[in-house]
Amino acid sequence: MKTKSHDLTWLLDAWAYDERKTTRRIKGQNGREILQVRLPLGVEQYEIDGRPDGKRPMNHESWLHYYWRQAKAFQGESKELVLTKEDFSRLREEGLLYYYRYLLFFQLQEYRLCARDTRRNMKLLDFVSRHFQKNQAALLEQYRPYILRMNCMARALYKAQEYGDLKGALRLLRKGVQAVDGLEAIENNQIFEFEKARSLKSLEDLISQLEAHLPVPVHVQLAKQMAEAIREENYERAAALRDQIALLKKEKKAEK
Repeated sequence: MKTKSHDLTWLLDAWAYDERKTTRRIKGQNGREILQVRLPLGVEQYEIDGRPDGKRPMNHESWLHYYWRQAKAFQGESKELVLTKEDFSRLREEGLLYYYRYLLFFQLQEYRLCARDTRRNMKLLDFVSRHFQKNQAALLEQYRPYILRMNCMARALYKAQEYGDLKGALRLLRKGVQAVDGLEAIENNQIFEFEKARSLKSLEDLISQLEAHLPVPVHVQLAKQMAEAIREENYERAAALRDQIALLKKEKKAEK
């Protein structure tokens, strides 16, 4: 009796690995869009929306959505939702799937989608912190600085990329620094401290990079030109530049 082969060689041969092009979007069943990643030894496939693996636990978008619904129902009945270790494992493993996908979105500069998935995982942390014991919740909560950082960076880069709004992006990043810096420490948790320090540095580094692309204000340009004129002992030009700077300051003051 001939048995069905599980050999995937045909699939890998149909899409040969090329390190210059490792991702593609295709239309799946029902016309939905799918993101595929070609690895040296295989292929990964991600749904763009919903759970990355396309599953619908208990006919819900995700386990998190299912437990949200359960918690809401219990509140209406004045009862306390009791969750098990198995429930925690489901939520933790599901959060990992979203982590894989939002990291990929960030690498592909799909910043809006990265922001969406990181926002979702922050809601996961909030839910776990409310409904599980502190030591369990800490297993996920220790990564909050990282998730918050990725969410902030994705939103800022989307604003800069899509709208060219560097100043708006910088405002988001500075708020992100404040948010990460203000996170309450988890006692005796080195991972949390490491992620917090690393996240603050990453945010500050991105702030510096974006600031370097901001247009130099006119008065700053004139001040530099005036200093150069003075060094060259061109005092007539220096005086003219000084008058221009004074006029700009006067006009700015009048606008207030």
